[in-house]
Amino acid sequence: MAHIFSLADEVAPSYHEGRKSESQVKFPETGFFQGFNKPSRFEGDIFELEVTGNIPRDINGTFFRVQPDHAFPPVFEEDIHFNGDGNVSAFRFGNGHVDFRQRYVKTDRYNHEHEARKALFGRYRNPYTDHEAVKGVIRTAANTNVFFWRGVLLATKEDGPPFAMDPVTLETLGRYDFDGQVKSPTFTAHPKIDPVTGEMVCFGYEAGGNGYDGSCEIVVYTIDKDGKKIEEMWYEAPFCGMIHDCGISENYLVLPLTPLKVDGERVKKGGNHFAWDPDEDQWYGVIPRRGGKREDIVWLRSKNAFHGHVAGCYENSDGHIVFDLTVADGNVFFWFPPDNGPHESLTKRNMGKMTSDTYRWIFDPKLPTKSYVEPAKLFGINGEFSRIDDRLVTKEYNHFWQLQIDTSRPYDFQKCGSPAGGLFNVIGHYNWGKEGEGYLMALLNHLDVLRNDILIFDALAVSKGPIAVVHLPMKLRLGVHGNFVEQGDIEEWESRKDEIKLATEPLPWQVEFEKARAEEKGKQQNGE
Repeated sequence: MAHIFSLADEVAPSYHEGRKSESQVKFPETGFFQGFNKPSRFEGDIFELEVTGNIPRDINGTFFRVQPDHAFPPVFEEDIHFNGDGNVSAFRFGNGHVDFRQRYVKTDRYNHEHEARKALFGRYRNPYTDHEAVKGVIRTAANTNVFFWRGVLLATKEDGPPFAMDPVTLETLGRYDFDGQVKSPTFTAHPKIDPVTGEMVCFGYEAGGNGYDGSCEIVVYTIDKDGKKIEEMWYEAPFCGMIHDCGISENYLVLPLTPLKVDGERVKKGGNHFAWDPDEDQWYGVIPRRGGKREDIVWLRSKNAFHGHVAGCYENSDGHIVFDLTVADGNVFFWFPPDNGPHESLTKRNMGKMTSDTYRWIFDPKLPTKSYVEPAKLFGINGEFSRIDDRLVTKEYNHFWQLQIDTSRPYDFQKCGSPAGGLFNVIGHYNWGKEGEGYLMALLNHLDVLRNDILIFDALAVSKGPIAVVHLPMKLRLGVHGNFVEQGDIEEWESRKDEIKLATEPLPWQVEFEKARAEEKGKQQNGE
């Protein structure tokens, strides 16, 4: 007699030679799609989550976070986590209660694949591997960060423009281009808001063409608190590489350029968008925030390393820039190995004891470009995803909070699987009085039982443990970033929704693409 889980007929493999070969909805059996990494694919609401302890009643707002979450099995079997569709979680806190809502970001990519009921977009940031039906479509998955700006929730990924969502319903409203003022093909997942002026400082790298061609162009925008673009500046990088985060002081913007390099020819051949270069320096671009010209950027460099996320940035009494961020001593993105180098495995990285210390740099913006610099201080810690009190962006601060990796503690590989993904949590803070006074939240991944909690701490007494724990009855997929939005900020915009403007025109690169396609079609019809 057949086992209850045995199928009567033998099933053909879902992938053949690494590419999707069957129409069945079956995800790869690789590390990126198993255990805690298995896509959740969940959209829905849970009213009144279970809580241990007492949620402080002065927490009144919503904790938003986003996860890469493949809606369909990928085209390529060896696809990566970061290529998943953006799926936004919202934890609405009020009067000691919390409700949960989750919705996909309905990007152009998502909508095309949803209609086809299968994946159409290929490798991470490589349009040459896409189905012919989606050539020229904006392919961002909007899966990296989510933040509130002038009445909308912006879901972002640095390979394309933001998509706007309703902060209450999580309905996707459409592509967002700041009322037609931002037309670059790429847009950072980490803009910075100046708490004094209300300005958003944002940028795009690989911005000169279609966002996938290895352009060394960087564009920097400043949007004022009323939504008007007041600065647009263009600069050239030493090479096309990843610039994931940034820091702003009162007068400067700092861009960390990581030696994950883009080669347009490699991309055209269907290869990886990025390749780690172990022989390349790490670089820092220092730019004046106001009135900058193309030649004003100062590039400073130091020994090869991998940038993490920025804690803070400010100017000291000497007019120098103090810049704190995590820096790893190897290729964190092991799935992007060097050109012609061996593909590293997750196990190899887990056993490699890679460290991610926090570095304090003190940059003199008057140094000659291409000057070599050394860090002023290493904090001697091992972690990632630092946060400060957002009111102290551009200012000197005394506290930052960071998720730590303690390799000395026991870990059950058999129960929990690889620990590498456990880093992708989110920290947020709320209702601050003086610096460090308030609450801290972190998303806890129960890797052994495939479930999540949210831990709420007194920010100045984290060592005492959480004051409340919110229990989800399910597993989310490993997420990347998130932010808390006060309910008052959301309600303020309820009566101002007519001020929200969505993108109505295609991006310049799309216009050029359609023009070229029409010309090619004309040549074929004329027998040329």
